Amino acid sequence: MYTTQVQTAALPVSRWLAEYCDPRRFRDACRACPDYGNIWSCPPGVPDAAQAFAPFRTVHIIGVRVNYAPETLARARTPELTEQLRQASYGAVKKLLLSTLLELERAVPGSWTAAAGRCEQCARCARRDGLPCARPERMRYSLSAFGFDLVRIARELLGMELLWTQTGLPAYNVAIAAFLTP
Repeated sequence: MYTTQVQTAALPVSRWLAEYCDPRRFRDACRACPDYGNIWSCPPGVPDAAQAFAPFRTVHIIGVRVNYAPETLARARTPELTEQLRQASYGAVKKLLLSTLLELERAVPGSWTAAAGRCEQCARCARRDGLPCARPERMRYSLSAFGFDLVRIARELLGMELLWTQTGLPAYNVAIAAFLTP
């Protein structure tokens, strides 16, 4: 169905913020997203990146490239099938990546994770019903919610290009997360 490739990079948080974070540039894209105001890991209400990351010295960027097998690409014929295939592959990889980083948080005192994409811990986010997060111990804000340029991070730090398609699956998807240490 798919294979994965992992790339990592580490750099000072100050450089990461200065070179790759520009919330104003991505504000309109966030507002246009259906998750805006509906998912706790997404704006509005995401902390300011400079303040959220002030306690940390080093950021470790983790990129997981999910390469789809030709037969998987061929099966993505309808929007429904495409989403099922994406969830069974890219979605599963994102969940494993987050679980791994949460375990690493427990092993490294003072560390914290910024997730790859929106939170998917619950079938329906409690925010949609005006309720507090049901799994705050697992919810992590997404990198895009802070205004990071994921295209540049993927290209310049991980040596990967991000791909999109109008229909079906692209040849691969990339999940990008960050692990921050003091």
